[in-house]
Amino acid sequence: MTRRGMMKGVGGLAALSMSNTTAAEAQDILESTLESDPHTVDTYRSIVDAIIPRTPQLEDELGPEHVPGGLAVELEKFLIWDFNHFHEIRSETVTQSGLVSSVGQTPRSRFEVDLDMRAVDSVLDALPVDIGLDTLAIDTDALDEHLDFGATDRYQVSFEDLESVDEGPVSFDRTIISDGDTYHRVVQNYPYANAFPFAFDLAAADFLARGQNEDQPSPNEQFAGGGTFVRLSRKDRLRCLWTIVDGGVIDRLDGLLSSFLPAVGLLKYVVMAANGLHGFGYYTEWSGYGETKTNTPSEREMQVDESEVQSRTQTEYPGPSDGYAADWRHAVDGGFTDEWETEDDEGDEGPPVELPDPVPDGLDGDIL
Repeated sequence: MTRRGMMKGVGGLAALSMSNTTAAEAQDILESTLESDPHTVDTYRSIVDAIIPRTPQLEDELGPEHVPGGLAVELEKFLIWDFNHFHEIRSETVTQSGLVSSVGQTPRSRFEVDLDMRAVDSVLDALPVDIGLDTLAIDTDALDEHLDFGATDRYQVSFEDLESVDEGPVSFDRTIISDGDTYHRVVQNYPYANAFPFAFDLAAADFLARGQNEDQPSPNEQFAGGGTFVRLSRKDRLRCLWTIVDGGVIDRLDGLLSSFLPAVGLLKYVVMAANGLHGFGYYTEWSGYGETKTNTPSEREMQVDESEVQSRTQTEYPGPSDGYAADWRHAVDGGFTDEWETEDDEGDEGPPVELPDPVPDGLDGDIL
């Protein structure tokens, strides 16, 4: 049985059972076409699970609408879509030289990757490091002991049309081989979403090699396609991600990360964005777009009854309604004061006071 087969069976059902998905719905999801490979999908699913887990313990206190976590609305697709659409590469910004040019061009080689784990003794050997591993300021033996890229056998990214495009956006040819299945797409933007999970696995291996984990890592059937990162406990996954921001991971692993990331420094912003994107995806109407949720924004359509959108049921947001625009300053009683607009109490703290003109020109009517 292949790892993907196990994921479809035990792992997939375990994940779905945690989101209260019915057997029929589970079968539909398992048979549906994923937009990416198991390593990518399961890595982001594990991040979603760590940041917005399912919380059945809140049902008695707050109600059943507060039980579903981010996995219930496929929030991992929101992260993958955003990371794969935030950086358009133009041909005039790419140079054939191996060096960054004075006009801001980035070497072509930084956008092209070929990690083949099938013909090497260890995953670390698959990384096309320009310098010797023995020159890195890390314990490569300890790193190699923990490093695993999950279901991925080969990961390739190359330009699809750079030679034929003199100016303007270029496309990328992305191929991932995973347990015998091939995931191939030609994409407009650089496929960062597929690259970041490898970086998270490296950070996780460094995290374990340095003994920073508080819980023992273990195989995770819920995210069976993932690598080292998904084996961490929920809290250790978050601790591990923070080492990218404030733990020196980028400095220690720069020689390895730069072999498949065009700009290693970007990782800090990726971690911060991953945290913010959860809020944008989970607490907006994105989950209500149904089958169109991963289309471009202009092609998304609301396909779920608005009263059943997860974010609205949790926040009791009624949707665009008359009167909300007039109350936009004081959504919460005593939430804040209007020091700069209060005539009688300028500079004083205290409960909000009524403004002479509570509805600015042009803001009457619906809030949206």
